[in-house]
Amino acid sequence: MSPSFGYGQQPDYASAFLDMPQRVKAARIVLFLLAGFLIILGLAALIQAEAAQIALNDPYSPYSGSSGPLGSVIYQAKQEAAAQTEAAWSGMVGGVIYAVIAIVLATRFGKGGNALRICTIVYGAWHCAVGTFTLGLTASTAPAAIIVAALVELAAGVLLIVFMVSKDGVAWFRRPRH
Repeated sequence: MSPSFGYGQQPDYASAFLDMPQRVKAARIVLFLLAGFLIILGLAALIQAEAAQIALNDPYSPYSGSSGPLGSVIYQAKQEAAAQTEAAWSGMVGGVIYAVIAIVLATRFGKGGNALRICTIVYGAWHCAVGTFTLGLTASTAPAAIIVAALVELAAGVLLIVFMVSKDGVAWFRRPRH
């Protein structure tokens, strides 16, 4: 009696879906890298904003006095530092949320179906839109770090879309799972 009696020999079919395709692996790596980038970017913005706030609240700082002809300028600088701190906190929270979404998507690539592929495409499109709007709205006034961050976000979004709509990506997420 043959060991494969009763079981159809399907070596091509069985081995075809054991390994994740390279493009799908690359999309997974992009998601993990994007998550790390978003967390680091949020922490850097928060540290910078907190440093500005501390410098303005320092009693030995030249900005500490509010009397004299510079009183309104100092008050405005303190208000801008407070607004920068609040924007950094909200950016940090948004970055952490986007990072968590990226990590959840990336960790589900092994078991996920076509819905996960569609969610990854939408996530990539979202990052393309955010990166494009950031470049369009702030390219002339933003510091170089924000422009680089927007370019990284745009590139990651494009890569995610390209990898998910490729033939390998479609086949991987539509494979039968038992």
